[in-house]
Amino acid sequence: MSVRPPRALAPKQQRTPIEEAIDHEVRGEMATTHGRLMQELARRLDALAAFDDAETPADPARRDALVAAAGEALWHIVVQRELMGLRRTKAFLDEYRIPSEVRLRMGVRPKAKGD
Repeated sequence: MSVRPPRALAPKQQRTPIEEAIDHEVRGEMATTHGRLMQELARRLDALAAFDDAETPADPARRDALVAAAGEALWHIVVQRELMGLRRTKAFLDEYRIPSEVRLRMGVRPKAKGD
C-alpha cells in the first residue's frame, strides 16, 4: 500500500510566465468585482435604512422591494467571495451587520408575473 502526501505538501508544478500573468489579471478582476459588489450592497443597505428612518407612512410593498434588492446584492457578493476562496460567510455577515431579513432574502427570486 502506498500513501500520497496531501496536495498542500506536494511539490508545486512550474507555471509559465504567461500562466502567472493570466492568473494575476484574473485575481485583479476578481478583486475589482468584489469591490464593486460591496459598494452595491452598501447602497442597497443604505436605501433600506433610509426608508426605515423616514418619517413618512410605511409602504410595505416598497420596503419589501428594498429588502429583496438588498438580498440580491448580498447573494452576488457571497457568490463572488466563494469564487475568491473567502469561505467565512457568517463572519462576513456578522462583521458588516447584515440584517437577518436581508440574509433570509439572499438568493430568493420573486415570482415572475404569470407564474
